[in-house]
Amino acid sequence: MKQLIITYLLSLITFHLQSQIQIKGLVTDAENNKPIDAATVQLQKKGSEIPVNYTLTDAEGCFTLPVIHVNDSMVIRVSLLGYSTMELPVVSGKEELLFPLSFKSFSLREVEIRPGRVYGRQDTINYDISRFISPKDESVKDVLKRLPGIQVNDAGKISYNGKDISRFYVEGMDLSDGRYGQISNNLRANAIETVQVLENHQPIRALSKKISVEDIALNLKLKPQFHNRWLISIEGGTGGSPILWSGNLNAMQLSRKSQSIYLYKGNNTGNDVTDEQKLFRTENEEKKYGQPLPEFLKQPLLNAPLKKERLLFNQVHTLSANRLYKLNETTQLRINANYIHDLQNQQRGSITHYYQEADTFSLKEQNSIRIRSDRTELAASLENNTENLFLTNHFNLTGNWDNSLSHIQTDQTVTQQIQTPNFGVRNYLQSLWTRGKYTVEARSLIRYHNQPSQINIDDYSDKMNLRQLYINHSLSILCKKRMLTQRYTAGASGDINNLHNGFTVYAIPEYQWNLPKWTISLNLPFRWTTFTGTIISHPTLNPYLYVNYKLNYAWRFSVRAGYEESYGNITDLYATPYRTSFRNRIVSNGILPTERKQSYSLYGEYKSTVREFFFTLYLNYTNNWSNRIFEQQIEGEEVSLISHLKKNNSHNWSVNGTLSKGFYDWGGKILPFLSNRT
Repeated sequence: MKQLIITYLLSLITFHLQSQIQIKGLVTDAENNKPIDAATVQLQKKGSEIPVNYTLTDAEGCFTLPVIHVNDSMVIRVSLLGYSTMELPVVSGKEELLFPLSFKSFSLREVEIRPGRVYGRQDTINYDISRFISPKDESVKDVLKRLPGIQVNDAGKISYNGKDISRFYVEGMDLSDGRYGQISNNLRANAIETVQVLENHQPIRALSKKISVEDIALNLKLKPQFHNRWLISIEGGTGGSPILWSGNLNAMQLSRKSQSIYLYKGNNTGNDVTDEQKLFRTENEEKKYGQPLPEFLKQPLLNAPLKKERLLFNQVHTLSANRLYKLNETTQLRINANYIHDLQNQQRGSITHYYQEADTFSLKEQNSIRIRSDRTELAASLENNTENLFLTNHFNLTGNWDNSLSHIQTDQTVTQQIQTPNFGVRNYLQSLWTRGKYTVEARSLIRYHNQPSQINIDDYSDKMNLRQLYINHSLSILCKKRMLTQRYTAGASGDINNLHNGFTVYAIPEYQWNLPKWTISLNLPFRWTTFTGTIISHPTLNPYLYVNYKLNYAWRFSVRAGYEESYGNITDLYATPYRTSFRNRIVSNGILPTERKQSYSLYGEYKSTVREFFFTLYLNYTNNWSNRIFEQQIEGEEVSLISHLKKNNSHNWSVNGTLSKGFYDWGGKILPFLSNRT
């Protein structure tokens, strides 16, 4: 009898353990797919408000509910202030339930409770534009200048807390591919409902949970009545003595399925509309565009401490066409075409003093310059972005025809002409695919440019042609295991040109530790570079350490330290002396400089969306070494820069930061800027 009772009790305990089930789920924000923490999760019977069990989501938005048994009469209810409540039936305890919660304002009696005009959730900061806009604001750019924490410079580049944005979206789609001035300068201010700043933005879904980044993206959300609607604007004007004219035509259609912008702008009033076609790209995009293009000659430019409108006398025409097709939920095709015709005329005079050890020279000149630029570009890109696969291909054609004619009066009259055409083609392919905890990435960049530069000074003529084929291919594997992410990259690049060829093989181990409040990154790039026909051929190790500490939502601090070795421009290997203008001459002596840089920085950030207060402070130190110096020699009216092999170094301290404070009653902000350099 005793054995029978024990057997019965053991069977009962076993049945109870087998019947106890765990219900698991994930709660996210429906807008940005970010996890939501501290949401209330309740297990209830249908028709009953009394919970059978409850819990809260953790920092990753996950929850687990242990229950004894499950049947069709049970539901999981998830709720959080500021979001719509969501229910799902419990069918099987083995399934993970997904709860994408939608944002919702709520009413208390007769009062509607809404967030402030600046409010944040997770890594997203939202600006309610209806509470910032003024009747004087015509374009999005005008409103952005009012938003605390956001800065827009004269050229139209946008930054948040002193850091340039990496992406510009409209309804989550990147139409301009870095030329976002075409949107910010022409989209109506009253069409925008919300401006979102996306911190720590990772555009590649396959990497979103595997490696942390600090890129900043901007997203514009339109008012519902402007979705999928053509917005057309026509402006024009003319005046007399002298005849001035200006004309603008833009047509845009922005939706979540497809987007289009067609623009024409022209004038002779000194308004530099070419700024709208500037490509704003971040430092980490070298793999996509390659190293900066080398050049022998530059067109003469006028620099003076005056506004550009006071200096610019031109006739300009710009055309652009941008089209983006969303083929499905993960695939999009983008086509961008741009053209600029700019004819500038300048009259200027200058007196330059050269202080020499033996004597002081003063050179005077009067200059009449005519500069004509014709620049065109056609680009097409295809992108497929899923959780397990990322594939993108960018194809680009460019053609630039820049020509200047100068009549210079010194002791005699000199006629100078500089031609700097440039024709190029570029293709960039990137692919990532995920298998379990491993992600494999392949990159390929192929770029060709032909730059037949020429300078004519009276009877003197010199041609300095540069034909360059640049290739860069790499393969990497990434693995994340718990808090540690490892990525190993191997690749090779080649600079094949008509001067001296250069080749590099490299291996880059990268490590990132993601702790609750800490992020630690260590990169150890190893490169072996050689230039044919020179003595430069040796390995370099360029370590880089980054430590980030996020105290809470408001405070963040970081430390950076790194060492980098690089080389000069490939044009430095041009051994023949050449002129860059009627007065200046370069004698490089075929010396390709080796440059080393040691850098350290401290960074602190504070943000309070409730108080609309944003503050950053940078402290930077760099120590630079080089094996080349330039000697300046003056003979008559000719200034020569002669390159010599000689070691030298310099160091630099800098302190700078931003402070931005919004004032609700005024509908604006104050933005002091601190900068100090020694």
